[in-house]
Amino acid sequence: MSHPLSQPSLSEKSTIDRLRPIPFPGWLRAGFSLAGGFAPSATARVARRLFFTPPPSRMRPEQRDLLARAQRFELRTPDGPVVGWSWGQGDPVLLVHGWGGHAGQFAHFVEPLVAQGHRAVALDVPGHGSSGGSLSSLRHFATAIEKAGELFSPFSGMIAHSFGCAGATYAISRGLNIKKAVYLAPPAGWENFLGRMRRGLGWNDEVERRFRRMSETWLRIGFDEAEPRRLAPKIDLPLLVIHDRSDDEVPFEDGEELVGVWPGARLAVTEGLGHHKPLRDGATIARAVEFLGES
Repeated sequence: MSHPLSQPSLSEKSTIDRLRPIPFPGWLRAGFSLAGGFAPSATARVARRLFFTPPPSRMRPEQRDLLARAQRFELRTPDGPVVGWSWGQGDPVLLVHGWGGHAGQFAHFVEPLVAQGHRAVALDVPGHGSSGGSLSSLRHFATAIEKAGELFSPFSGMIAHSFGCAGATYAISRGLNIKKAVYLAPPAGWENFLGRMRRGLGWNDEVERRFRRMSETWLRIGFDEAEPRRLAPKIDLPLLVIHDRSDDEVPFEDGEELVGVWPGARLAVTEGLGHHKPLRDGATIARAVEFLGES
């Protein structure tokens, strides 16, 4: 795979073109195209703000009901308060939502996990759901996961979705105490996120270069050093990746690649579920819970 800021190969461009662009309004795209030519630094600052601002997400009635039945807790992090919920007793399993998600999205996982004797623990990471802040990033996800680890670890397992898998991988690489993990639609790197942003905003190469430099300064993390594909080879942890071939947000090829570089990882392929339906699919949920219960 290419460096996030290099020109993509034809195969990578084909993959990016299959993904759904981030739906920014037409006037914003037109403004970026114009401003990027004569004010690339200012345009990059706006791009950074947009890139790290999670979109709002709706909560279904059953998700709201689930949270109402949970034990609520709060974690203090450098990025602000993180709200979480837990259900059941026993060995804890951490549930990590994706970009623009929230803890309630794991509503269908809680009952099977509790029935298996686990304590299900879910977070709203900074900038999401009931937690504080308006910005989020890989660092915010990882810090929230690590703080949850201080309270509940060792985790007997973790189930993460989409960008939450990247945050989980970074936290694991930094020493999170966990026995095994299930990733739903995990990214292997950042080029597809940047590609969707580029298609949504129409920014040029100079804006993207400045965006990257500003972002890395703010994050205090280099894009390259935090890529899941670069961290995975050094992680000794059983992993099940479940990825749908029709995913239009994180391509199936990313899940394949991550399994290829993560020692001992397994890949389970689904068809026709896309990016979000695996969170509600009975067969996917059963497979994930069964994997965590294997000795």
